[in-house]
Amino acid sequence: MLLILSSPYMTSEAAARERGGASDKLVPQWVHKQPVARDAGIEYVLVPLSTSGSTVLSGNSPAALNELVRYLPRDWNISSTESMSSVMHSREGGSGSQFEREDIVTVDVVAQGSPVELSCKLVDSYWERKADGTVQNYWLYQVASPDSPARFEETSVTTAYGARGLWRSAIIPGWGQFHKGSYLKGGLILGGCAVMAGGIAAVESIRQDYVRRVGETHNADLRRSYAYKADQLATVRNVCIGVAGALYLYNLIDAIAAPGAKRIKVYPTSPDGASLAMALNLTF
Repeated sequence: MLLILSSPYMTSEAAARERGGASDKLVPQWVHKQPVARDAGIEYVLVPLSTSGSTVLSGNSPAALNELVRYLPRDWNISSTESMSSVMHSREGGSGSQFEREDIVTVDVVAQGSPVELSCKLVDSYWERKADGTVQNYWLYQVASPDSPARFEETSVTTAYGARGLWRSAIIPGWGQFHKGSYLKGGLILGGCAVMAGGIAAVESIRQDYVRRVGETHNADLRRSYAYKADQLATVRNVCIGVAGALYLYNLIDAIAAPGAKRIKVYPTSPDGASLAMALNLTF
């Protein structure tokens, strides 16, 4: 198995201090719905693994690679992992203690009783700390089927959604936030707009009733009282309309500008891969 990782590297302890209970503020989109491969010989495979204590595993760890075998397509008939070795490549980038690291891991597996070298590429990873103290790890891999050449699709990880969130929030406030994985924010926006709409309708109904009473009574004092209350309710209605408008405008701006949950963009397969300079050779 050939595993290629390309991601900002940080120690588990540093990541835990920076993010607290999870590696990202929002659960990546690919945890719930994996990308669809353009190449028939490629599969996107999600691998979950729970670990005890404060352990946060990397995607090239023996535990992660052995777990990957369990989630490969059944018709590939891959039954076990025999051995693995890795070549790690690093280059400076990012800021602070972060740097770009590219790892290549070769793993021999058994398919239909015969040794096979399978190829895969780590696309992205995510972890979150549960209430019981365990850590739930997730890795997303590209895997080439045993009878296909290892020509991986080019991908990128992004938190931008562009117009995808905007047009949804333009139709239903909060829908764009839901689409981007910001469920709490989307719920607050949707609920706020619903409350304001209900308040506008209720206040206007009561105001109209006072306006009707003004025309039906001949008592001057009552007419003044009803008119005053109608004016007060008109002010409340206008405030509700202003709040609803401001909330709707914020909903649109947030839908297009605020980052959402990480998602994977898939590009056409490159005719050739980038060359890498070997920095370290490890064997497990």
